[in-house]
Amino acid sequence: MVHKPTPSPSSASDAVRWEETDVLIVGSGPIGATFAHTLVKKGIKVTMIDIGQQETRRIGDHKKNSVAVQKDISLFTNTVKGELHPLSVPTNTARPVMEPASWAPRPTDAAYVLNGQNPDQKSYGNLPAAAATRVVGGMGSHWTCCTPRQHKGIERSDLFSDGEWNTLYGRAEKLFTKTDDAFDDSVRQKLVKRVLTEAYPDREMKSMPLACKRKHDNKEYVEWSCTATILGELSKPEYFYKGEERLFDMRPNTQCDKLELDPDHQIAWALINDLEANQQYYIHAKKYVVCAGAVLTPGILHKSGLKPRLPALGHYLTEQPMAFCQVVLDRKLVNSVEDEDVVKAHRESHGNDPLPFPFNDPDPQVYFPLSEKYPWHTQIHRDAFGYGEVPSNIDQRLVVDLRWFGYMKPDQENYVTFSNKTKDQFGMPQPTFNFVLDEEADERCKRMITDMIEVARKLGGFLPGAEPKYLAPGSALHICGTYRAGSTPVDSVVNKNGKAWGVNDLVLGGCGVIPTQNACNPTLTAACFALAAADKIIEDLHVDQ
Repeated sequence: MVHKPTPSPSSASDAVRWEETDVLIVGSGPIGATFAHTLVKKGIKVTMIDIGQQETRRIGDHKKNSVAVQKDISLFTNTVKGELHPLSVPTNTARPVMEPASWAPRPTDAAYVLNGQNPDQKSYGNLPAAAATRVVGGMGSHWTCCTPRQHKGIERSDLFSDGEWNTLYGRAEKLFTKTDDAFDDSVRQKLVKRVLTEAYPDREMKSMPLACKRKHDNKEYVEWSCTATILGELSKPEYFYKGEERLFDMRPNTQCDKLELDPDHQIAWALINDLEANQQYYIHAKKYVVCAGAVLTPGILHKSGLKPRLPALGHYLTEQPMAFCQVVLDRKLVNSVEDEDVVKAHRESHGNDPLPFPFNDPDPQVYFPLSEKYPWHTQIHRDAFGYGEVPSNIDQRLVVDLRWFGYMKPDQENYVTFSNKTKDQFGMPQPTFNFVLDEEADERCKRMITDMIEVARKLGGFLPGAEPKYLAPGSALHICGTYRAGSTPVDSVVNKNGKAWGVNDLVLGGCGVIPTQNACNPTLTAACFALAAADKIIEDLHVDQ
C-alpha cells in the first residue's frame, strides 16, 4: 500500500498537492516521445515532465525545422551552442591573470561550484565537451537525425534475437520517419557519392539514413524528426481523451527532484518541482519512466538513494572519440557538374553566380558504414553543430564536413559519479567523469583519422581553421552505458525491457541503456530498447495490445 506524504513543517499550513497518473515520463526527448506515443495509443494516461522550457509552436520541435535556418544552415551553430550546458568543468586549472585587487580564491578557499564548475573533476579523465540540453524536446531539438542500425558483431547487443532486432528497428524507423533518399536529388550529393565510390571500390558508399521527410508541396523544405514528429497528434493533446480524462499532459519547467522509496525499496512517489511557481508536489504513478539523458538520469537515481541497489549505475560509460575536418571542394570536381540539366537551368537564371550549384541544392548527406576493415562510423555531409562554423565570406555550397566516430569497449573503470555535497544549478548531484581510452582504442583512433584525411583529400582542400583534428572528449554527445541493459545486476542496471533490477515500477530509457561499444549514432537503437520497454509496460498494466 502506498501512503501519501504528509506536509513538511515548512508548508504545514498548505494542503499537499498530490496527483495520480498511469505513467510518469521524466524527459521529453525523442526517447521520452517514443514511450509517450506508444503508451497513449493504448489508452494509458501519461504525464510527461521536462526541466526545460517549451520554446517552439509544437511540443519539442527541431530548431532546424525553421525556414530561415534551412536557407542558411550556419545560423544553426549558435542555436546548438546555446542549448548545450557543460556537465563538469574542472576548477583546478589555470585561471586568467586578473588585477591584484580582484577577488580570486586562495589555495585555502573552496573552489567555484556554479553551473557545472566542479572542484572534484580532474582534467585527466574528464569529458570536457559533455553537455546536457535542458529544453522541451531535449537533444532532439538540434540532433543530426542520423539513424543507422548498429553493426551486428561489432556494436549490436545480443539481448534480442536477430528477428527481434529487425522488428524493433523497423518500428523505430517508421516512428522516426527514417529515409535514405531525401537528399539523392542533390547535385553535390551525387558528386560526392560518385567521387568516393570510384576512389573506394572496396567500400560501401551510401546515402546517410536520416530521420526526416521532404515536404511534398515544397521540395526545398525538409521536416527533421524530433519529439514533435514522434508524438504526432499528441503534440495537440486536447484531442486525446479517454472519457472526460485527458490522456497526455506535457509540463515544461518541471523537475523530478527524486523518487521516494517505500520500506520495500519500491517507488512510493516522485517529488516534483514546479520551477516557475517555486512549488513542490507529488505524483504517484503505476510506472515511472526516467529518460532524462545518459548523465542526468543516473543523477536522479543517485539522489533517490538507489545507487546501493544498483551497483553498476554510472559504470561502463562509453563515448565516441571523434575526428573532424572541413574541405572546400576541388575546382575540377565543381566544374565536372556543368552538364547536368539543373545546373544549366541555374546558369540561365543566375548568370552572376560563380558556382554551378543551384541556390536550393540540398547539402550532401552520405557515409561509409562501419565495417570490419574500417571500424568507425563516418558522416560526409554539411550540417551545423556547436563547432565547424563556416566563415561568412566563403560560399557554404563549397564546404563539406567530415566527421569520423570511433568507439571504446565498455569498461567498469570508465564511469560517472555523483557528489553528495556539490550540486548543479538545479540542485541535483554534481557529476564527475572518469573516462580513459584503452590502447586498443588509441590505435584505432590513429587509423581512423588517417582514413578521414585520405577521404578528405579526394574531395578538396582543407578549409582554413578546420584542418583535421580530434575534438574534445564528449563532443559526440553520444554517452551510453551509464545504466546499461543486461542479464544480471552485477554488471547492468536494467533488464532488456528497461526495468531496473529490484525496483519493479522503475523503467529507464535513453542511450544510457545501450550496453555495448557504439560508433554510430545511438538514438535509433535507444528507441528500439524504448519500444521493447513500452510493450512490457503495456503488458504489465494489462492493456490489450
